[in-house]
Formats: sequence, C-alpha cells, structure tokens
Amino acid sequence: MSVQRLPVRPDLDQLKHQAKDLLTALRAGDPAAIGEFREHYPESIDSATAKLADAQLVLARSYQASSWTRLVQAVKLVDAIWKDDLDAVRALVTANRNLLNEEALIRTDSNWGPPMTYAANLAARAVRRDKPAWSSE
Repeated sequence: MSVQRLPVRPDLDQLKHQAKDLLTALRAGDPAAIGEFREHYPESIDSATAKLADAQLVLARSYQASSWTRLVQAVKLVDAIWKDDLDAVRALVTANRNLLNEEALIRTDSNWGPPMTYAANLAARAVRRDKPAWSSE
C-alpha cells in the first residue's frame, strides 16, 4: 500500500472497507499489512489487540492524511463539490477552518486546490449565468 493517492472522486464506503480489510489482513499475519502498520502507525502494535481505528489511521496516513477524520473530511468535501452543494461545503469549512487552506484531496499534486478555489469558480459561474443585458456574450 505505502503512499497512495485518492481518486478524483473518492468513495467513503470503499475506504471503510479498505480499513476493515487492512485490519483483517493484519490479524491474519499478512506481511504487506504488517509493513503498512510499521510504516504508518506511530508505534508498534500487537495484531491481536489492533482495532478498526488503528487500521483507519494507517489507511489515512497511507493517503497522506494526518488522521482518519481528515480523510473523511476530504471525501465529504470533494463529494459536496462534485454535487455543487454549496451548503455542504460551507458547513464542512465552517466546522473545520483548517480546510480553508488545505488541499481538498489532501495531496498537493491534484487539480482540486483548497475549497476557496471551488467557491471562486462557483461564483464565476454564477456571474456568467447572470450576465447583464448589455453584455455581448
């Protein structure tokens, strides 16, 4: 797994399944899962006592997110942007001010940028839709 990239339109249910599969693999002694925990978990962990939250943290960090919560925020934010759901974007950003300055998809090599980029694009579309009568376009 190591460092992964979120797809352009990530699916939260799929990520939840990935975390469960990672935990199952760790408990089964899968070398790849053990390697993921060694690389992305802050301390050594006993596979018998590992919890789903531990696997979620490992998965989130493999996607370059600081936490599972941040990964979920990214997925919800991108979903709201895809749906042009300004209210949902506003609610997410209001509840999590850090999202104003962070990349929507966490990584810096995506075309998403921060939510404010989306807001500016949405406003520009609204202006183009509501052109004044004197406009020649």
